[in-house]
Amino acid sequence: MQLRQRVAVAVALAATLAWMAVVARSARAQVVQLDTAHGVFYEAPTRTHMFVYSPSVDVTASPWRWLDVSGGWQADVVSGASVATKAGPSYANEHSADVVTTASVHDFRNLGHGEVALKGDTTSLLAGYAYGQEHDYISNSMHVNARTDAYQHNTQFELSYAHNWDQVCNRVQSQNALLPSEYIALENSVGCFTSAIARTRNDIAIDTYETSWAQSWTPVLETQLTYTAQLLDGFQSDPYRSVILGEGIKAQEHVPNDRAREAVTARLAYYLRSLKGAVRVMARAYHDTWAVNSGTAEVELEKSLGENVRVMARGRFYQQSGAVFWSDDYSGGTPPLGPRGQYWTGDRELSPFWSWLAGLRAVWTIRAEGRKRLLGFLETFQLAGSGNVQGFDYSSYTLGGVPVSNAIAYVATVSLNLGF
Repeated sequence: MQLRQRVAVAVALAATLAWMAVVARSARAQVVQLDTAHGVFYEAPTRTHMFVYSPSVDVTASPWRWLDVSGGWQADVVSGASVATKAGPSYANEHSADVVTTASVHDFRNLGHGEVALKGDTTSLLAGYAYGQEHDYISNSMHVNARTDAYQHNTQFELSYAHNWDQVCNRVQSQNALLPSEYIALENSVGCFTSAIARTRNDIAIDTYETSWAQSWTPVLETQLTYTAQLLDGFQSDPYRSVILGEGIKAQEHVPNDRAREAVTARLAYYLRSLKGAVRVMARAYHDTWAVNSGTAEVELEKSLGENVRVMARGRFYQQSGAVFWSDDYSGGTPPLGPRGQYWTGDRELSPFWSWLAGLRAVWTIRAEGRKRLLGFLETFQLAGSGNVQGFDYSSYTLGGVPVSNAIAYVATVSLNLGF
C-alpha cells in the first residue's frame, strides 16, 4: 500500500470514529481532539547549512471512555548542504586543493501513523503503527505500551517496546571492490527504491525498550525515573559521505552494523504555590557500545499568568565523548590521528563535543464553561509557540584542519490544539 493510501485510510478511520464520538457525546464531554504543529529548524556552521520545515496533523477520537483511536501525518521538508567528503588536517596540509566538499540536500519525508488505546480506571494498553518514506529511506515501525497506576494514582509504572524494520538506499558497488576501503559513496537518490541497476537496499532493524516509574510524593513534588535501551542491527553509515583515508584513497563512510545504546533519565518537578509556578529538573546519562558516553542536565521554569496563559523558560547543557573509532584524520599523522581499526566516519555527531540550549515557550488555553461552547462548537482551544537557540562546540572535529564555527541552530514551533 502506497503512503497516500495509508494516510487516507488513517484519516478516514479517524473521521469515522469522530462521527461515532459525536453520537456517543453523552458518554464523554470531549470526544474529538485535533492537533496541528508547524516547526522550522535552521543552522549554518562552517561549509554547511540546513533548513527544515516540519508540519504535522493529528486527530484523536474517543467514542467511549475506554477507547481512544488516533491517526496523523507529519513531514519534514529539507533543503541545505552537508559535508560530502571529509579530510583531516595532515592530508589537507599536503594538498593545496580543497579536499573537503559539500553536496546539496533536498528531501521530503512523509510519515503516516495510527494508534489504538484501551483504557481502564488504573491501566491502559496502546498499540500503534507508522510508515515513513523519504527519497532514500523507508521506515516501518510498530510500538506497544502498557501503563498502570497504583496507590490512589500516586504511583505509575509504564513499559513500552518499539520495533523498526527500515531500508536505506545505497550504491551498488563494483565487483572489484572487495574491501570497504574501496567502496564509493552514493552520488544522489535518483533511482532509489526503483528497478535502477545502480541502486540497492540495505536493511536496518531497531528494537527500543523503555520502562519508567513516576511518583507523586506530595501535592507539589513529583519524580520520574526512566530506563531506555536500544539495539540497532544493519547499515548505519551515511551512504553519501566519503572519508579520505590516505593518498588516493577516498572511501564511503564505514561504521559498525551493530550498536547497543542505553540511558537513564531522572526528572523532578516542584510546584511553587506562592509564585503559581513550577521548576523542573532533568538529568540523563547515556552509554553505547561505540564508546560514546554523554551527560545531559536541563532546568525548566514555568509561570502562570492568570488563568489562561503559561510561560516557560528552559536551559540545557550536553557533553559527550567520541566513538572509539572516531578520528579527525584517518590519512595518517601522529596519535591521536590516523586510522582507528576497520571503521571510519566523517560524522561530527560521533566526535567529542558539548552543546548548550536556551528556549522560551508560551501556551494560551481557553476552556468552555458549563454547556456553553467556544464559538458554538469547541470545548477547548490551545495555542502554543516556542523558540530555542542551540550552540555546539566541537573540540576535535575539523574540515581539512579548519575548525567548525557558527555552529548555532535555531528552532521555532507553533501548535494548535482544538477539543470538540
